[in-house]
Amino acid sequence: MGLTTGLILPGLCLLALTAVLSAPPVAAQQPAADLQALERAIKEDRARAEALTREARALAEEIGSLRQQSIAAAARAQDLESEIVAAEQELDKLGSEEAAKAADLATRRDQLEQTLGALQRLALQPPEAALSRAEQPLDSARAAMLLRVAVPALEARAETLRAELGDLAVLRARIAIKRDDLQTAMGALTIEGERLTALLARKDSLQERRESERQETEKRLARLAREAGDLRELMERLEAEAEAQRRLEEQRRLEEERRLAEERRLAEERRLAEERRLAEERRLAEAERRAAEEKRRAETARREAAEARARADAAARAQQTARQAPPRSLRPFPSDPGSLNMPMRGEIVRLYGHRSSTDGDTAQGITIQGRPGAQIVAPFDGRVAYAGDFRGYGQILIIDHGERYHTILAGLDRIDAVVGQWVLAGEPVAQMSDLAGRNPELYLELRRTGQAINPLPWLATKDDKVRG
Repeated sequence: MGLTTGLILPGLCLLALTAVLSAPPVAAQQPAADLQALERAIKEDRARAEALTREARALAEEIGSLRQQSIAAAARAQDLESEIVAAEQELDKLGSEEAAKAADLATRRDQLEQTLGALQRLALQPPEAALSRAEQPLDSARAAMLLRVAVPALEARAETLRAELGDLAVLRARIAIKRDDLQTAMGALTIEGERLTALLARKDSLQERRESERQETEKRLARLAREAGDLRELMERLEAEAEAQRRLEEQRRLEEERRLAEERRLAEERRLAEERRLAEERRLAEAERRAAEEKRRAETARREAAEARARADAAARAQQTARQAPPRSLRPFPSDPGSLNMPMRGEIVRLYGHRSSTDGDTAQGITIQGRPGAQIVAPFDGRVAYAGDFRGYGQILIIDHGERYHTILAGLDRIDAVVGQWVLAGEPVAQMSDLAGRNPELYLELRRTGQAINPLPWLATKDDKVRG
């Protein structure tokens, strides 16, 4: 009985000490929980990157739709500008006609008043006065015949004067109607301008929001990856400290067992030595298993973080490609004349090859005069090669149409396109100055293989006037 009790009690002490040493440190549990939370956050951001990829495709389609709507709005604005120019020209013509008619009627009215006054004075003289005059009877007969002929002619002239006064009233009514039409067209042009500005703002807002979300996702993924690395280093330090503590406890346990072995029989000492060997093997196996598991989790976290970064980069490249990819409807530069759009509605005031009377320079392009604040559109499909100030030319825009054809637009007040952007024919790209009291002039130049050529044969001038 005493021998059995002596063998059981040391065994129980050994098992209790092993359980205490194998328990994980409390300080290591919190970093492990934080690492799991970071791993969940990385998975969520990876899902967010995939969602951004899908959203990039949807936003690309919406931007394409906005581009078509802006082309239609710009075309309507240019039509209204042409209508306003025509109405203003007709008003000027009607005003000149009104002034001419008024001057002619005033002259005729003065002549008629003088003739009627003379006849009235003649008619007021009594017959006795006519007989008592010293003139010959033949002269009196001639005066009577003159009255008989002049009165019907005066009545006819008076009737013509009344008809012309009626025409003048009709002309003034037409001028009033034309002025109302001009006010209506100006109001419609203002509405179209506001709608076009809203479309451009919506397109810019979509592109900025998409780029902002992409950058925010990249920053968050980088931050989470750094925090995950710091937590892994903390857990490794805690594991090293726990290992040192376990070794210290093991050393104490071994010293205690050696002291107990001195008091027991040799057989008990061999049994305890065997138990220590088995316990050490289990501890080492558990330590190796935990180290391998921790290493696997760290590699998995690094791999998933790298995959998340790769997906975010792919989503960013997809967004960049969607913004800079050429539209499907992009056409090659045409060979037929009259295939390019007029960039601005107005009057051509200087032709290609015209020599200036001031400096003697020969024009390399044409100059178009339009309304203040006129909308500028792309003459043909292409990609923006340059946009901004250039030396003494002010704001200029260069569009590459492919096949070594370029168009140059100068004299702009505001540019609504950026370098690298693809544009379609008729798409709004800039705007002229809206200062009142002066009509802005747009300079257009067409170059082939770097040499300037006459752009007029290529332009569809429609009703635009040419004055050179």
